[in-house]
Amino acid sequence: MGVNDPLSRFPLKLTVEAEDVSHDWVREPDCFAVHGPVPPALTTAVLYSFDDPIINVCRGGVSTVSALPPDLTVTPVYRLRTKGPQGVPSGRVFIRFRTHVPVEERRQELETCGFFVDELLSYAPHAAWLLSKDGNIATALNGFAKLRALPDVLLVEPQMLIRRVKRSPDDSPSNPPK
Repeated sequence: MGVNDPLSRFPLKLTVEAEDVSHDWVREPDCFAVHGPVPPALTTAVLYSFDDPIINVCRGGVSTVSALPPDLTVTPVYRLRTKGPQGVPSGRVFIRFRTHVPVEERRQELETCGFFVDELLSYAPHAAWLLSKDGNIATALNGFAKLRALPDVLLVEPQMLIRRVKRSPDDSPSNPPK
């Protein structure tokens, strides 16, 4: 990755680990996401889009990304495991503490790690959605290790936007592959 690669600030791999969960998100080398409308020169590179928020997943490598205007928010696209779905990081990070540890009691530690609470969950006071204090998606993804190192943390996971794919009637759970 060259010096002009705006995606070099993002981790190559994100590992999510919990008591009963372990999976990796690995960066796709030939895709990137534009958060917001794409410049006209990129319209032919769009593979698919999200409407809310507006995010366009595009085909292209480092040279394509490096040529984009610097004020554009561009992130990598990750893939869950080897053949899993693609995901686009939103910048939000989910954290869950042990059941007896409310997030409210840990706000100061979260802020020391560079995060603030974006959304408390009324049904789960030990869990919350976080954002990095600077609002930068790369900062949020790179802050995983600090959050995981906090006492009583059970899970830290990025919010990944995944394209919805409709199943055909033959793929339904009641019709398993033969």
